[in-house]
Amino acid sequence: MERPRPSRPTPDAPARPGTRRLNLGVLAHVDAGKTSLTEALLHAGGAIDRIGGVDAGTTQTDTLALERQRGITIRSAVASFRVGDIGVNLVDTPGHPDFIAEVDRSLAVLDGAVLVLSAVEGVQAQTVVLYRALRRLEVPLVLFVNKIDRSGAAPERVLDEIRYRLNPAAVPLNRALGAGAPVARAQPLAWSEPAVAEDLTAQLASHDDGLLAEWLAGPVRARRLRSSLERSTRAGAVHPVLFGSARTGAGLTQLIDTVTRLLTPPAGDETAAVSAQVFKVERPTSGGRHATLRMRSGVLRLRDRVPLGGGRTATVTGLEVFEPGGPVRRARAAPGQIARVRGLDTVQIGDWLGSEPASCAAADLPRPGFETRVVARDPAEQEGLRRALTELADIDPLIAIRPDRGAVRISTYGEVQQQVLAQTLAAEFGIDADFRGTTVACVERPSRTGAAVRRMGDPGHLLNYTLAVRIEPAPPGSGIDLAVEAPRTGVPLHVYSTLEGYRSAMLGYLTDPLASGPHGWPVTDVRVIVTESNYPPAGPRASEVRHTTGEVVREAVQRAGTTVCEPVDHFTVEAPAQTLAAVLGLLARHGATMDGMDATDERNRLAVVSGTIRTAAVGAVRAGLNAATNGQGVLECDPDHFAPR
Repeated sequence: MERPRPSRPTPDAPARPGTRRLNLGVLAHVDAGKTSLTEALLHAGGAIDRIGGVDAGTTQTDTLALERQRGITIRSAVASFRVGDIGVNLVDTPGHPDFIAEVDRSLAVLDGAVLVLSAVEGVQAQTVVLYRALRRLEVPLVLFVNKIDRSGAAPERVLDEIRYRLNPAAVPLNRALGAGAPVARAQPLAWSEPAVAEDLTAQLASHDDGLLAEWLAGPVRARRLRSSLERSTRAGAVHPVLFGSARTGAGLTQLIDTVTRLLTPPAGDETAAVSAQVFKVERPTSGGRHATLRMRSGVLRLRDRVPLGGGRTATVTGLEVFEPGGPVRRARAAPGQIARVRGLDTVQIGDWLGSEPASCAAADLPRPGFETRVVARDPAEQEGLRRALTELADIDPLIAIRPDRGAVRISTYGEVQQQVLAQTLAAEFGIDADFRGTTVACVERPSRTGAAVRRMGDPGHLLNYTLAVRIEPAPPGSGIDLAVEAPRTGVPLHVYSTLEGYRSAMLGYLTDPLASGPHGWPVTDVRVIVTESNYPPAGPRASEVRHTTGEVVREAVQRAGTTVCEPVDHFTVEAPAQTLAAVLGLLARHGATMDGMDATDERNRLAVVSGTIRTAAVGAVRAGLNAATNGQGVLECDPDHFAPR
C-alpha cells in the first residue's frame, strides 16, 4: 500500500506550536467504500497498525454493534493522524438516509470533506443528496473515485457523471491506469506537460479572473496554477477529483497530500473569546455527559466556566483532545481541535460554548417525520423507560417524546433509527423495549369554537383561581396564539408582575394541555382567548394558575372538537429522462400532485418533476424510485404543510 511518512508523537506530548489542523469529513453513498477509505487513511497516516474490515467488524470508527452488523455508519466518530505539521481529525459520518440529521450536524464542524464514489456504480442517489448538503453548508470538498481495481470500473464514465450530476467544475488531478483489474493504479497528472497544463488552466480560469488575464498573456506557471486551485477549492468553486482504491492503496498518498494542501484552513485565533460547537453527546457509565465539540476560536481550559446559551453555564471538569492513538487528556483545547469535554451536564447536541460565529453556515436539520409508540417488554419498567427516553430527548433536541396512554410516543426518522434507540435503551439503561405502530406525525386543528370555565367554589375545583377561555380555529401554519380579554383587575399581577409576564407564563402553561388532543396528536393552529380571570384577596399560587389552565383548556378543546391533519411534503424528483414515464406512474399511484416538470439541459438526459405528496407515502415512493430509475433517481422532500386526512 502507498503510505506517506507519518509523524507520530507520544500520547502525552502536547500539540506542537503552530500546528495547523484539518477537520475532514468522509462521506459516501452506502457501499461506496467510505469506512474502508477511513481505515486506509488512518493506516497510511500511522494512527493504526492494522486496517480493520467492515465485514469482519474490526473497523476503527464503526463501534456500535448495529453498525458492525449492518456494515454501515450510524453515529459520527472521530479519529486522528498527523501529516507533517498538520493534525488531521477524520470525522466519519453516516450515509444512511435515516441519519441525515446526524450527517448535517457533523458537516457543520468540518473544514473540508472527501466525497467517495464507486468507480463501478458512479454517482448514486445518496451521492447527490450528500453533495448538496456539503454545498448548502459551504464545505469545500475533494471527490475520491474509489474501487478502480474492481471489475466494471469505468473512471471516465464516472467523471462524466460527476460533471453532469454534481458540478461541471470537477478537476481531475490523476488518471486511472488498468482500471477494472486488481493491478489498477493511479498516476498523478504531470502539470509540466503542456496539454495537462493547458486543460487545467482552462478549467481554473473560468473561476479566476486574474488567472484568465495571465493565461491570455502567455503560459501560466505550475506554481500559479496550484495557488488558483487552492483558492478555488476552498471557495467551493471547483472540486478536485482523484481516482484510486482504498483496498490496494492506489492514489492514497496523493489524496492525503491533496486534502491537507487544499483544504487545511489557516491557524485559528487563540486570543479570541472561546467559541466551540457541540456535535455529539454521549452518556458514559460513570454518569454525566461527554460533549464532543469543535473549537472555533479561543482556548478552552480545565476549570473554565463557560456559557451554553439560554442563561446556562457549566464548568469544564475534564478535557480530552483527539490525537493519533485516540483521545488524550489535556489541560487546554485550541482553535481547530476536536475535544471531548466533561462537566457540561445540561449540554445538548447543537449547543455553542460561547458565541456562534456569524461566518458559520447553519445546519438545516429536517424535523422527524414519524412517531412510534415505545413500550417496555416488562410492564414494571415502563416508568424507567419514560425516564430513559426523557434523558435521551434532553441530549438531542431532535428527539421529541410525549405520553400516550401508559406508553411513550417518540419522533423518529425511520426503522434503522428505531433499532439504534432500542439498542441504546438495552445497553445503557438495561431496558428491553418494543417500537409499535409507527405512523406519520400528525397534528390536530380545532374544528370550531369551544369554551370552558372553572370558577372558585365550583364542585371539584378547590383551587384559588377562576379562569374561562375560548378556543378558536386559527389560520393554518399560525401555531398557538394567546389573547387576554379578561379585565386587568382580575389578572394576578402580584404573581406575574406585568400583563406581558402573565401572558408569557400562560403560553408556557398551554404546552401540556395542547400536547395531546382528543385523537392523541398535538393541537396547533389555535387561538386561546382568556375571557375571565379572578382570584381571592389571598391570591393564587403560580401552580394553581397552571393547573387550572390545563383543566380549562383541555375541556375547551374537547368541546371545540378537532380535525386530524397529516403532513404533506413538497418533493423534487430527478431521474434519467428515459425513466420519466415510470416515475410519473409511481408518483400517481401514491397520490402525488405535480406542479412542475422540466428537463435540466439541452441533451434532455435528466428530467425533474416537482409537486406535493403525503409524507406517509414518501417511503414507498423512495423505495419504488430505485427500481423505476435503475438506482439513478434522486428524491428530495421538505415539510410543506398539514392537510386534513
